[in-house]
Amino acid sequence: MLTTISKTLFIGVLASLLFSFTAAAQDKVYKKVLEDGTVVYTDEKQEGAEEVEVETVVSEFEPVESAVLKQPDEEAQDEQVAASVSIVAPAHEQTIRSNQGIVDVIWAPQTRNVEGELSYELLVDGNIAYQGDANGATLEGLNRGEHRLRVRMYDEAGEELAVSDTVVIYMHQATIYNPALNPNVNNGGTGGQN
Repeated sequence: MLTTISKTLFIGVLASLLFSFTAAAQDKVYKKVLEDGTVVYTDEKQEGAEEVEVETVVSEFEPVESAVLKQPDEEAQDEQVAASVSIVAPAHEQTIRSNQGIVDVIWAPQTRNVEGELSYELLVDGNIAYQGDANGATLEGLNRGEHRLRVRMYDEAGEELAVSDTVVIYMHQATIYNPALNPNVNNGGTGGQN
């Protein structure tokens, strides 16, 4: 039985090879130029047509891997460290009224794959006003006027992970003007003296 299958298989392969060689030999292309100059190519021999030799073209190519089509490795993406920090209070360009110059600053960290404790620096007008691991701080004694707040976030090794956007605040303080307390001001009165 095995020899019958082998013979049948051998005959089938041989017939396929013979057929493909015969088909390749029969594939001829003819070129004919018409009276108006149009060139016509055909596989049928026509009067006035000349045979054109066509070279066999190999159409087997190695597949090319495109970096654009590849999906990023999910494990490698999960291992990436991502961190950000933002000041949530006070709001950008908020006016704060405090005669003592007190303002509570609160920030929110967002981290992925960050190991260990985080620490923060709160900068007020470029100067460090707080260093620690809390997510907020109370500032006291701010003078009236514009102040710029920014938070830096660090990992356990002290490497900077993120910096917040700058938040601008305006500190307002009431002014008590009492000419009686300042005798050098001439306001047309007696300066508190009779």
